[in-house]
Amino acid sequence: MPTSKPETMPVRNWRQGVSACGAKTADKGGASTTCVLEASGMSESVLIDLEEKPSALCDSTAERLVGDGLIVCRCRFPPQQEAWISVRQTMLVRPAASVTVRWRGVEDQTETTARMTRQALHLIPPGSAIRIEWVGGDRALVLGLTAAFLDTHVAPEFDGRVPRLAPQATIRDAALAEMMSWFEAALDGSAAAGVRSLELAGITFGLRLFEVYGEEESAGGYATGGLGASRQRRIATFIDGNLDRRVSLNEMAGVVGLGSSHFRTVFRATFGQSPSRYLHERRIEKAKTLLLDPNRTIVDIALEVGYSSHGHFTTVFRKVTGTTPSRFRLDRL
Repeated sequence: MPTSKPETMPVRNWRQGVSACGAKTADKGGASTTCVLEASGMSESVLIDLEEKPSALCDSTAERLVGDGLIVCRCRFPPQQEAWISVRQTMLVRPAASVTVRWRGVEDQTETTARMTRQALHLIPPGSAIRIEWVGGDRALVLGLTAAFLDTHVAPEFDGRVPRLAPQATIRDAALAEMMSWFEAALDGSAAAGVRSLELAGITFGLRLFEVYGEEESAGGYATGGLGASRQRRIATFIDGNLDRRVSLNEMAGVVGLGSSHFRTVFRATFGQSPSRYLHERRIEKAKTLLLDPNRTIVDIALEVGYSSHGHFTTVFRKVTGTTPSRFRLDRL
């Protein structure tokens, strides 16, 4: 198929820094479509549009599959380093291999740095601007949920309204991660079979995403008295998925879209304790389960639940449970 020369864009290093997705669809005649990354202004801003558009600058080695309002593709990511990224569709991004991520929302005071594996996802909703840098890799699996998908499959389950999503640097959700693997496998089969896979798993994926991480519009941006049910689910899921690393108060507050000071107040009103205390208790609960495995060393368990040393882990464990990890294990094995 002949290709047209892409438009000249006023963006520094555009050709080197930006790539999009080639296409594999079940359209009649096997016609290919494209996954678009287009520039808005200079290099400081990149708009990602996963739906078909003639101004695409494509990576011929990537793949794309479309079905039932969902788009899944393999791309280079981020499309341009040191640029603010915005999206047209609700987008989730999973690295092909472990990377170190630097993430900052346009309203964030500080940058978040985290280690991201294939079990973690970026969540980037429309209307947000995020500066993202990856160190250690640039290949990703990208899933886009179009407005048509949300209106058809999500809104009816939430009284006709699509819940609001907040940007998140890392979602560690085993169910969503497993379904992302299904979507990736769909790219490797025939186009028709891949589309059927999207249709079967896509609704389940979308409903879980908005059930756990969505905020209904009526809840408003300022919580009073305590966290609403959807915010409770969101922060509890986030904490349980990040027990192995340091999590700051600002990062937790950002998950539910609140300032750190107000978040601390409403968190205590909701859970009856400070965010720090809750985080430690969740770590110790996980550690209790791990201690029942006699093949695991206490040092390994300490690291897995976010403590950098045996001594620190033992101190916190004793404070929470009244005993040491060693005694807890001995009393139960």
